[in-house]
Amino acid sequence: MLPKPTDLLAKITLILRKLPVLAARLKGSAFYNRAEIYFSKNAPKSIANRILALQFAWSIIIYLLFIGALWFTINLVIVNSVRQQGEGWISKLDELGIPVYATNDPTQLNDAISYVRNFPEVLRAQFLDVSGKKITAEYTRKNVHISKFKPLDAKAIGQLKQTELGSKQLLFEKGSNSQMRISAPIWIKSISNDGMIAFSLKKNDGEKIETIGFIDIVLDYSHISAALNRNLMYASLIIALMMFVAAYAGRVTVRWALSPLSELEEPLTRLANGETDVTVNSTGDKEIARIGIALNTTISALKERDETLRRMANHDSLTGLVNRKFFVEQLEREIGRIAQSGGSSALFFFDLDRFKHINDTYGHAAGDRLLIQISNQLSQRKRVIDLVSRFGGDEFTLLVYNVDRSSALEVAESFMQLMREFMFYEAGDMLKIHFSIGITIIDDGTLSSHDYLKEADTAVHEAKTQGRNDFRIFQRRALLHNAPESGVGWHERLQEVLLNNEAIPYYQPLIGLKNQSEHIREVLLRIPDMEHGVLRPGAFMPAAERFGLMAEFDRQMIKKVAGVLAVQKNPNLVFSMNLSEQFIEEDNMVEFMKGVITDYHVSPKHFIFELPEQLIIRNINRLKLIIPELSDLDFRFAIDDFGSGFGSFNYIKKFPVHFLKINSSLIERINNDSIDRISVRSIVDIAVDLNMQTIAKYAGDDESIRFLQQLGVDFVQGNFTGKPTSEFNA
Repeated sequence: MLPKPTDLLAKITLILRKLPVLAARLKGSAFYNRAEIYFSKNAPKSIANRILALQFAWSIIIYLLFIGALWFTINLVIVNSVRQQGEGWISKLDELGIPVYATNDPTQLNDAISYVRNFPEVLRAQFLDVSGKKITAEYTRKNVHISKFKPLDAKAIGQLKQTELGSKQLLFEKGSNSQMRISAPIWIKSISNDGMIAFSLKKNDGEKIETIGFIDIVLDYSHISAALNRNLMYASLIIALMMFVAAYAGRVTVRWALSPLSELEEPLTRLANGETDVTVNSTGDKEIARIGIALNTTISALKERDETLRRMANHDSLTGLVNRKFFVEQLEREIGRIAQSGGSSALFFFDLDRFKHINDTYGHAAGDRLLIQISNQLSQRKRVIDLVSRFGGDEFTLLVYNVDRSSALEVAESFMQLMREFMFYEAGDMLKIHFSIGITIIDDGTLSSHDYLKEADTAVHEAKTQGRNDFRIFQRRALLHNAPESGVGWHERLQEVLLNNEAIPYYQPLIGLKNQSEHIREVLLRIPDMEHGVLRPGAFMPAAERFGLMAEFDRQMIKKVAGVLAVQKNPNLVFSMNLSEQFIEEDNMVEFMKGVITDYHVSPKHFIFELPEQLIIRNINRLKLIIPELSDLDFRFAIDDFGSGFGSFNYIKKFPVHFLKINSSLIERINNDSIDRISVRSIVDIAVDLNMQTIAKYAGDDESIRFLQQLGVDFVQGNFTGKPTSEFNA
């Protein structure tokens, strides 16, 4: 036996009351987490689910429309049926009512009442007088609620008294609770002249119709509606169940039909995550097989591209040696190993002597051939386990593993002997080539790769200063306690420079290739020296960094540049300068910059701060905080040596960068190397898309500048276009 609708409604109400408790228990469960991910706005949607959702949505819409139409039709049929029955009861009551009006005999009234008692649908029957207000006779069923209907008014009485082809006019009115009211007139008919003597068939005497009262009944068809609606509900539930079964069958069918596409999800996800060791099934349906073949072809092409990019990213295109980026990564790994396990290795820095003379005399092609031969010589002399790189331009670096100081000196001597035996032949000339070597011992895990490279660079500059064609090993203790020009210690000497405000700014112009209105000067740090006039950063900066003095040098240089801006008052003048790691790490760095622009009354837009890639790597979290804040003040930023590694592209997405300073290794061979031109073009395109400007470092001749201008570079910089000078020329 089917449950009653009231029982079902009670159960549904109970379930709804328990829903909050059930939801609280579900929250945090694995099912809840999966559902939350699935229904979130960012959740990926599958084709199968989309098709099924559309199918289910349309099924629900059709189901609701069908049930609504069925309910409306059934109720319309019920109303019409009750109306027809009411008309029959009205006709019978009319017949029984005429004697009541004629005789006022109670027995006649009892006959009428006895008649309507047999029909439970009749809740009330009234015989009204001709005014429609006075009740002549009435029957009301006990213990029932009757809707409130308005009394018959003059308009309704007028309608009921009208005739239409001799038929009675009935009034129908629906009330609440499935009740209906029907009103009809009671007529008597008579011949207008019934005198038998004067009667004539030819005479057109019509009947006389007179309204003597009204019948008003109220009917209740709620039990019929309830029964039909109950059956409709059961039918709806059966139809809904059939729909869910059909939907489930459709789900299974659609998933089966789309299963070949679903199988592509896992390899495509792996491919999207950067994996290329993926194979896609290319069998089955023709369309899916074609997709699989196309994807496998794409994957193969990606593998080849990745291998090419990996080689381009890690190797120098001219010499085939590893490049600066890869070398620094291996250097950092070795520093970490020594920090954990101990031991020592050696870092060598090679700088060809008078390489510019070869380029200027015999051309860049000859210079390239020389670099290739030098790289071959270094590769043949090193051990298999050691790593040699072209660090940039005519500079090479070598990492010799597991050697101490004395062994490193022996290795240096062997390379010096190699160069004594080497001859370079060009244009019929036999040229003797030499290089200077700087060496530092890696035995301290607390120093960074940047520190060790600076030490080796300082050592190679010392070798060049002492006459070239020689090697020097970096002496940390000697450097800390002896200045180049006297016995005064580095610490005391640098402190003296800062105390006397003797830091010297040198200015090198950046030449605009697009008729820009801005005049940019890069600011370079120098300190005074009794013998050489000034010292370059490579001579004193390692000591300044070790003693924590670089931040003070930065502050002094920024103030001097701000002073120049305050005097010049040139709205198009811009200064670009490097910031040290120590200055960036200071907590009051932003406040200092705000104080400078306030004290000197200069605009932040006149400052560009350059950040080398290695500095960004080491200070990524700190820079995420300060760069946006300074950028909001209108200070601008440039990434220095951009393009030295593919990691550079990650930083332009994390910071508001305004300039990309292209690495010199991509500029030096721009005339002859198509790969370098493609790389520069890619950097320029990225900069244009991101509303940035590009600066090419070390543009060496007019031909290089023409190439760079054709590629869309904004500025060039180098000794060819303008050497650094301490004298500022606006």
